[in-house]
Amino acid sequence: MKHRKQLVILLLVVVLAGSMSVFVWQHFQRSTPLQGDIERTVAPYRFHIFDYEVRAVSAEFVATLGRPGTRLTTEQQLRLVRQYLQRAQQIATLEDEVARIYADSSIADPADRSAALRARLAAERHLQAQVRPVVEAILQRQVSTVLQEQGLTTLRVLWPPLRFNFSEPPNYLIVSPRQRIEFEAGIFLRPALDMSTIAAVEEETATMFDRSTLIEPLGGLGVWPTMVIDRGSLRWTISTVAHEWVHNYMVFHPLGWHLLDSAGMNTVSETVATIVGDEIGDQVAYEFYGLPLPEPVPPQRHAPLPQPDPNRFDFRTEMRRTRLRVDELLAQGDVTGAEAYMEARRRVFVEHGYALRKLNQAYFAFHGSYATQPAASDPLGPKLQELRSYAPNLATFVHEVQQIKRIEDVDALLAHWRQRYQGESAQTGPGSASALAAAPGP
Repeated sequence: MKHRKQLVILLLVVVLAGSMSVFVWQHFQRSTPLQGDIERTVAPYRFHIFDYEVRAVSAEFVATLGRPGTRLTTEQQLRLVRQYLQRAQQIATLEDEVARIYADSSIADPADRSAALRARLAAERHLQAQVRPVVEAILQRQVSTVLQEQGLTTLRVLWPPLRFNFSEPPNYLIVSPRQRIEFEAGIFLRPALDMSTIAAVEEETATMFDRSTLIEPLGGLGVWPTMVIDRGSLRWTISTVAHEWVHNYMVFHPLGWHLLDSAGMNTVSETVATIVGDEIGDQVAYEFYGLPLPEPVPPQRHAPLPQPDPNRFDFRTEMRRTRLRVDELLAQGDVTGAEAYMEARRRVFVEHGYALRKLNQAYFAFHGSYATQPAASDPLGPKLQELRSYAPNLATFVHEVQQIKRIEDVDALLAHWRQRYQGESAQTGPGSASALAAAPGP
């Protein structure tokens, strides 16, 4: 009887969380005249959250009943996760090989040429579908365990419950003014769009509204259950699962409520999720899979741009350099010059093995919202990283930033923690245990 009551409560939580996800999705959609106009323009290609929620919540209902993977030993669980992710990359390789055959006009019968590959691809997909619910459940338990260990609970309960599924998240249409880099509109589109459709939608939207446009595939989406692709590395996958849970968590706090108040607040939200997600991901990878923890890098308030190495092309340095130059050109009002410069730089990146399909204002508006990435020029990233370095643990950092309502709150928090750290250092001396506990760290 006791177990039956627990099961009923758990199932009610699943249904409630799924229903809440639809409400939150609708509530947090951008609502501007431009957003509405573009949504109507791309209506045939839009992603519909309700259809996804019906499928995802139904799957969670079944998984809750079956509790997949709980009878496997720890070693069997770890092996299954590794095999699943390796197979996912093999499937991606096979898909690319089949696509290349169909794209080669010199092949008279691509169906016959690709028959063996497609048969192997079907077998791999079938095997992947069989073990996917078990792998998802294993990773959910592992990430949930570390989140709880880090104190990221509400009344000692992990809320919302961490649930995700491996699926193709929607594509995202990003729209920016040409005169400046600004995230002006964003529309979720169906995941299964071919490249010709993507290019046509970008061109139509750019021409109709005189904007810079880009459609990018997402690595994850913070609905509930969250969506995560399965083509990344183990560490990246775990970090993304945690990253998307942070977005779910912030829905119940001021940082989430004020997400769409400005582009800067969106940047704060994404940067916080990245910092927390990476730290949780590193800890899960270490505790369960034995991967080494990364070396801590002390944050710098004003990190100088390194000089380029003529013997080595560094993506982060070159992208950062590109972004700063684009900012200069746009500030001077030279839109045509900035766009020509970005296209020239895109070709340089492609020559060095980075297949950037587009490099424009929309690219920087999207990737710059993750302020820890090289495409960002916003100081919010270094500020939030510095703030994390002062917090004695991850829970303290999260509890501080979850109260942010305005961009100015970041500066106020940082000033408070700088003063606190400097005061403790002055009182105890740099070599004391108390000073070291408060010193910047990972």
